[in-house]
Amino acid sequence: MKQTYLAKTLAYSFLPLMLVCTTHAVAGGGDACYSSLALNISSYNQCSNLPVLVPSNDNKVNALLLLNELGLARLGSVSANEALWDAEYGTVPFEVDRFLPRATNKIPNQRKPQTINTDFDERCSSMTSGQQRFNQQVKANAKIPAAEKQILQTARDQLNQCNQKLSFITVDPTWTQTTQQYASYLNGSIAFYNANFSTATEIYSALSAAQDPWIKETARYMLIRSGLNDAYATGTGEYGDVNLNDMDQNAINRSAEYINDYLKLYPNGEYAASARGFMRRAAWLSGRQDLLINEIVWQMQNPKSKLYNLDMQQLPAEIDRRIFQSEKFDASLLKDPLLLATWDLMQMRQDRYGLNDHNATDLTWANLMAQQKWFKAQPELFKYLQATHLMLVQNKAAAALEYLPKQSPDLNQSLGLSQAFLKGQILEKTAPQQAEHYWTALLAQAKNDNQRGLFETALFKHLNQRQDYAAYIGRSAKISQANLQREFITQFANENSLQKILESSQSTADQQRAASYTLLSKALIHQNYSLFNQSLKYLPKDAAQYKSYDSPTTALKQQPPFANFIWNGSTITDQLRCPNLQTLTGQLEKSAQDPLLQVCLGEYMRSDQAYDLLRTTQQEQETPSFSGPIYTRGQAYKNVIKQSGKSDLHAYALYRSVRCYAPSALNDCQDQEVPKSTRKQWFDQLKRDYPHMEWAKSLKYYW
Repeated sequence: MKQTYLAKTLAYSFLPLMLVCTTHAVAGGGDACYSSLALNISSYNQCSNLPVLVPSNDNKVNALLLLNELGLARLGSVSANEALWDAEYGTVPFEVDRFLPRATNKIPNQRKPQTINTDFDERCSSMTSGQQRFNQQVKANAKIPAAEKQILQTARDQLNQCNQKLSFITVDPTWTQTTQQYASYLNGSIAFYNANFSTATEIYSALSAAQDPWIKETARYMLIRSGLNDAYATGTGEYGDVNLNDMDQNAINRSAEYINDYLKLYPNGEYAASARGFMRRAAWLSGRQDLLINEIVWQMQNPKSKLYNLDMQQLPAEIDRRIFQSEKFDASLLKDPLLLATWDLMQMRQDRYGLNDHNATDLTWANLMAQQKWFKAQPELFKYLQATHLMLVQNKAAAALEYLPKQSPDLNQSLGLSQAFLKGQILEKTAPQQAEHYWTALLAQAKNDNQRGLFETALFKHLNQRQDYAAYIGRSAKISQANLQREFITQFANENSLQKILESSQSTADQQRAASYTLLSKALIHQNYSLFNQSLKYLPKDAAQYKSYDSPTTALKQQPPFANFIWNGSTITDQLRCPNLQTLTGQLEKSAQDPLLQVCLGEYMRSDQAYDLLRTTQQEQETPSFSGPIYTRGQAYKNVIKQSGKSDLHAYALYRSVRCYAPSALNDCQDQEVPKSTRKQWFDQLKRDYPHMEWAKSLKYYW
């Protein structure tokens, strides 16, 4: 049972701290990524990004917001949890990896095929699109007989797994010349997808003089991809780590020549935009940050070009990894407002996360002012950076306000929303009472989920402080995000607020169930037995079925575990018997300090049903929402030990007090820890005064 308890305690240990901290585990890493509602905009937190430009955001989020400001990206919003009891995520804050995939291009990408030009091995990204395009060409080509078309299409359809090594197809000399060229192209593709890039390059080179126009152009395009993948492999380690210093520069230079040749021959070609996109990959692999940055800037400035190839879901990650995280990074090359603003926000962080060690310098006011010439086309963005610096770096909140617009900014623009949010943060420091009215007014103007989620989260602490329970309840609640409703009900609502929620006709059934479970839990924890006993009327008639994830139906899995309050008591010895929980609390209401009853409550707290209450006890010890002393079984044992006279109860209290520290020497009884010397005294006293009792015989350590 101790091992099970520890496992569950560790599993739950992060949840009470969601308001002040979060794990930084990435999606897919096996750990949860919990958002923080504290809105600490100075320290990096990839799990708690905001739809505004702040240092705490991941670089990719800030870059995407700036792309939106440029009119290149259309932002989406993160889906919030709807089931109240399980609502851990709202719309805002959000994890970076849940936000980026929801972005789309405002201006269409001209790249064909739509391959994903990632930092990593990109050879497999066109497997499906390449199959479709090849089969279309074969089907439309009048020079290929029907029987040979079927052979080619069947062979291409079999090429559908990048990790599946395929054999080359045999080119039949009786086929038409066009069919033979297409078959040779298929062999080039087989070599390419098998990562045999030298062979692929030989085949594509031969086909670059083919008579068939599509084969000729496509082979020249594939020379680019084959060459770059070959170069990439030279600097990639066994586990996928990339070292630009190990890249074969000759291979990269050849690839650059392939790009130039293709664009010269086919300036309006089918793959022109894609070929132009590979210029960035070649620049990155060669360590030429200047060329990489220039090409990204050119693309951002020419979205109407036929060579425009930016993907708004991919570009933020490309900027972050290939520029800011590169060992070749050179801050002096940053002259574009988007890149500069992203870099400036990184440097304004309280921590150093995301900064290369050799560039980990503070952004001084003088450094920032020296950038002004690069923001001539975006003066409002520069003023915003100045305001952020004054607010977060120099701690001059009042001065920061002077750099923000006097009139209400456009909340539908990333910069405007950022300006409005920063003003609210300034008010939080300079005029907290005005801040709540300010956030309320902005919430009334919210037009989308990102705005609404941001302003609801900003209002959260104010409503909690005022115990404004009405803002969280009902189907038309002011605070619509289920995770915020749940946090208020389970973490912040006091006795009075919870009772008002239960009595209100505006509350939903889910809100009332959450309130009743919280009321019962915290009343018991704070030893308010009268309130607990009165609140038992809120238990569902079939409370024993409410077992959280162990519930018999899906609907009950998303409800509070009311079965925790169904405890049938226990027998310590024939003389020490504990009644069921409802009988026990009824007796405690009349005799709260009775030693046996207090120890019996400890027996309940040791049971499986009390795991969730132990977590709540920890929360209440840190930030209490109820009044009254908190029950801990460790203190109950100490109270019995202090009493004079020998008894079974006294022996049991000694035994349990020592066992509180087993097996890790950490106290799991939630009372004040005692030194090892005190535990030794308990141990010795048990052995001395009760040598014949099983508890004394079984206890071998005092940890």
